[in-house]
Amino acid sequence: MKSTKYLIISLLFLAVKTNAQITRGNWLVGGTGNFSSYENTFSNNGTEVINKGIGINISPNVGYFFVDKFVAGTNISIGYSKIKNYEDNFGYGIGPFARYYLLKEDKQINFLVQASYTFSASSGDSKSKYSGYGFKAGPVIFFNSSVALEITLDYNTAKLIPNSLADSSYKNLQIGLGFQIHLEK
Repeated sequence: MKSTKYLIISLLFLAVKTNAQITRGNWLVGGTGNFSSYENTFSNNGTEVINKGIGINISPNVGYFFVDKFVAGTNISIGYSKIKNYEDNFGYGIGPFARYYLLKEDKQINFLVQASYTFSASSGDSKSKYSGYGFKAGPVIFFNSSVALEITLDYNTAKLIPNSLADSSYKNLQIGLGFQIHLEK
């Protein structure tokens, strides 16, 4: 009998209209994970080599809503990639992001657009350092006023920080799955 009561109470909470906490003064804490297939172009002394690989990336973030529907903050990137004919690569990065929610605050399903900059480094064969930009957009589904799931289409581009040996850049398109907690003021 108790389990039936708990089930009914839980269903009532889910049925209540939610008001997302995407208003001024609130905090955003969460992260995104993605899997990607990418192509890396490497140029050394006029010879261009194209490498293909796969990668997994996790990006925790924290941000603050400076105005309604607009949040800015910092995100950290931790990733692993496997490039054909090279050793496995571990990378990490940090940078700012700015995100805007397109619909009103009271919508259970909203849409976001985000731009970010990242400075990153990798361990593998080259121990390279990159700087680049990222853009993402997609729907956000609020389970209640504080918890949201986001599904995004992400585009990232980065270039090797100049050195005398080589020139390298990458561009990738990936699907991201994120989980965010919106903390009230």
